[in-house]
Amino acid sequence: MTPSTTDEGRETPAARHAALLEAVREDPRLTAAEKETTIRFARDEDRAKIFTAEAGIGRRLLAHPAASIDAVVVIDGDRARPAVALDELDTENPRPIVSVRGSIPVGTLLVRREKRTTGGHANVITETVLGEVPR
Repeated sequence: MTPSTTDEGRETPAARHAALLEAVREDPRLTAAEKETTIRFARDEDRAKIFTAEAGIGRRLLAHPAASIDAVVVIDGDRARPAVALDELDTENPRPIVSVRGSIPVGTLLVRREKRTTGGHANVITETVLGEVPR
């Protein structure tokens, strides 16, 4: 047993979580305009749906303790595979994750009056989630 495996030889949740975060990349075939992030919710919903093709936001969404990840798109050779569930991914030989689709509670969102000190898109989701204990 290594620190990244259980007694049964399965990958630990922490090791799987780290491998998923490490696999997130931006799709080099997309233009800057195509690397978009959308956040959507309706009045009758308690969760905001998020899609992102930006690596920094994708990594933070995967790490967010309140996020529910619906699917990711991975690069397989020279093409993107259709969206797959996280549990279908092989984290021992990970393929690059180029987009993430999921949701977070609407209560985690806040549009502030003051501007952030940095304009980076990834900072829409706090970087502190990257240090959170995996679910």
